[in-house]
Amino acid sequence: MTRVRAGLRSLIALGALGLALGQAAPARADAAADAAADVTAEIARLRTRLADNGAQEQHCMAGATQPVWTASLAADLKALQERARQAAAEGASADAQRWKELARKAETLEARAAVNARTGAELFQSQQIGLDCLDRYAGEREALRASLEVAVTDPAGYGESLRQAREHGTVRLRQDLARLREQSRALSAQWRQAPAEAGAGATGLRAEIDGLRHRHTAALESEAARALADPSLRAAEALVAAAAAWERERATAGRIAIARDEAERRLASRERDEAARLARDYWSTAERLLGR
Repeated sequence: MTRVRAGLRSLIALGALGLALGQAAPARADAAADAAADVTAEIARLRTRLADNGAQEQHCMAGATQPVWTASLAADLKALQERARQAAAEGASADAQRWKELARKAETLEARAAVNARTGAELFQSQQIGLDCLDRYAGEREALRASLEVAVTDPAGYGESLRQAREHGTVRLRQDLARLREQSRALSAQWRQAPAEAGAGATGLRAEIDGLRHRHTAALESEAARALADPSLRAAEALVAAAAAWERERATAGRIAIARDEAERRLASRERDEAARLARDYWSTAERLLGR
């Protein structure tokens, strides 16, 4: 009897385990389906925001690039007006009436051209407004494109960045930015002592930048988050650019050593000097952003 009861208890336990496993599998499948649906909805949202961004930019640009009436157009209208008056005086009664109508229209167009005429300074201002339009929407556009690329190529990664942004706001982003700043400062201090070793560490810094952007792509859709991250990211990217410029400087120095004629040496020397200048500019920009 004891064995029978023990067997029954084993069967009950196995049945309960099987029921639990059977329930867990659909639960996991449902969770995966919900996550996939969530990312699909986010992809649609990102595409809509990109379209809105483009429409706002075009609207801004349209206001900045209204047609510019020129002196040549005014002169053409004046000539048309004179020709209409002459033809009206010389032509038959029916033709004369049509030419008179044309002359009146030419007068209206001429007056409108005078009202809408723009000086060179106004044209320059409209160009500046156009550039401002491009700058105003560029940050959001690039952030949305980055998010869309991650959402399409790495849905799980985008889902995780979205969860982090929803649950923690910018807390994790701030932590990663602090780590990026410390890595940038350490690398910059190392280069201050030995600029020839600029390439060392730049690869790791580039990987850290890419990783941060990937992990926090959803958070960086926010203008406030981009403003928070901008100084640290620009400083790190400036150091990477400085390293690349120093590498070009060394490469052109090698070309000078093996140059066959004076013209080739002069060209390589100019390229070397330009690369060195760029490297110094990038490095000083990074130092300024890092608070050196």
